[in-house]
Amino acid sequence: MDATNRHDRPTAPEGTREAQWARQTEAMGRYADGDVAAFHEVYDALSPMIRRAQRRWVGEDRADDLTQQTFLRVHRARDRYTRGSAVGPWVLAIARNLAIDELRRLGRSRETLTREGALPEPEPVFAAPGERRDVIDSVREAVDALPPGQREVVRMHKLEGRPFREVADVLQIQEGAARIRAHRAYERLRQALARFAPSPA
Repeated sequence: MDATNRHDRPTAPEGTREAQWARQTEAMGRYADGDVAAFHEVYDALSPMIRRAQRRWVGEDRADDLTQQTFLRVHRARDRYTRGSAVGPWVLAIARNLAIDELRRLGRSRETLTREGALPEPEPVFAAPGERRDVIDSVREAVDALPPGQREVVRMHKLEGRPFREVADVLQIQEGAARIRAHRAYERLRQALARFAPSPA
C-alpha cells in the first residue's frame, strides 16, 4: 500500500459527524494496537452515549457503575475489535450484555428480560394486553430474523425511544439511512406478523 493512495482518499470535513465517527474508529484501532493513550479518546467520545443507554436499561443508580464496567470490558476485549469497523455499535453491544447480567443479578429478569434472557423487544401495535403467548413469541422471532442493521435500529428507536438522530450517531450512519432501515424493518415485521392483524369488519 503506498502512502499516495491513502492521502488521495476523500475525507469528511472536520467537525462533521462523519469526521467524528472516523476519529472514534481510528482511535479504537490505535488503542487495539497498543496505544494506551487512545483509550481516553474512545472513552470521552462514547461514554455519554453508553451512560444514557444504561440509565434506560438499569436505572440512574446503577448507570455510572455499568458505564465504567462497559469500558473495562472494552479494554479486556480490545484485541477482538475488528480494525476499521464502527466502534459505537460494538461498545453498545458490550454495554447491553452487561445490563442483562445486572438485571439478572438484581432478580428483575422476570419483569425486565425475555424468557431467552434478552432485553425485551417492542410488542406489535395490534397486540393487546393478555394476547396469546404465540403472538409475543412470533414478534420476538420476527425481530430476531431482521438483518442486524435493521434489528439494531428497531431496538433503539422503538424499544428505547431514541430519536433517529441519536440512533444514527450510535450506528455511525446518516439519519436518512437510519430512517430507511427502520422503514424496511417495520415493513418486514408487518409482513411477518400479518396473520395476527385484526380482520377488516
